[in-house]
Amino acid sequence: MVYAAALLCCGMLYVAYGGWLSGITIAVILGLPLLSLLLSLPGMATFRLEIRGVEALTMGQTGELWLVGSTTFPILPFRGRLKLQSCLTGETLSYSPETGLPTTHCGGYRIMAEKARVCDYLGLFSFPIRQREPKRFLVRPKPLPVKNVPDPSCFVPKVWKPKFGGGYGENHELRLYRPGDSLNQVHWKLSAKTGKLTIREPMEPLRGRLLLTMTLSGTRSELDRKFGRLKWLGTYLTDRELPFELEVLTGEGIQDFRIAERRELEKALDTLLCAPAAVSGSIRDRTFAASWQYHIGGSPDES
Repeated sequence: MVYAAALLCCGMLYVAYGGWLSGITIAVILGLPLLSLLLSLPGMATFRLEIRGVEALTMGQTGELWLVGSTTFPILPFRGRLKLQSCLTGETLSYSPETGLPTTHCGGYRIMAEKARVCDYLGLFSFPIRQREPKRFLVRPKPLPVKNVPDPSCFVPKVWKPKFGGGYGENHELRLYRPGDSLNQVHWKLSAKTGKLTIREPMEPLRGRLLLTMTLSGTRSELDRKFGRLKWLGTYLTDRELPFELEVLTGEGIQDFRIAERRELEKALDTLLCAPAAVSGSIRDRTFAASWQYHIGGSPDES
């Protein structure tokens, strides 16, 4: 717009007054676009666009995203807008600083730059920008308490097995020496009494399988409740040092996780937030071998 106004003014000056100076001015103005393009080409060739901002929020929190351009030459003008695609539902949303990020419901999003173009220094020419991989953004759930959870003392192991590799153990079992056993495990007093080499074999508890199951489907509110209950129940078990398995039916099939600590729980949750929802079926209809199993549903009155 500015360039067009300058060109119009020079044309009017040439018509009104004529002369060699007006002609030179018009020639310079007409040559500026080409000069600007030539000066901008090195910067355009090395221009990179990056999406920056928050990577994860908890439901209800606020955050921002923005586009940042970089080049080894003086920065060029560029434009573009951000588009968010829900990993769970495939729904596409446009981002603007006024509306902010969608944190009403939990879930994972792929963030992409749409219609991104870099311009020359005068802004007269523009070219599409080579984009990087989409950025991932997570809206993590709030823990939702689950009622009537069995007392963890019910899962205290009553079966013991020999500890692989030996070493220290809270419980031991006496047995005769076998070739390959460590002499450090020999019970010398008992061996002297019986006349036979006897060792104290360390034992470890054989825990029953604790299993949580969930189907990744339902409305956004139902998914919020499912993820909230999973986070609360997973934290409940890991805080009591009760390792468990998690089986979830997603749009990519059943995903299996073995969880023993909070870090593994958070990793599993982040993975599931970015998984597609199951189209049909329910994992509740399947049979699993477990000492204790809990199916996480999304109904409001679930206990």
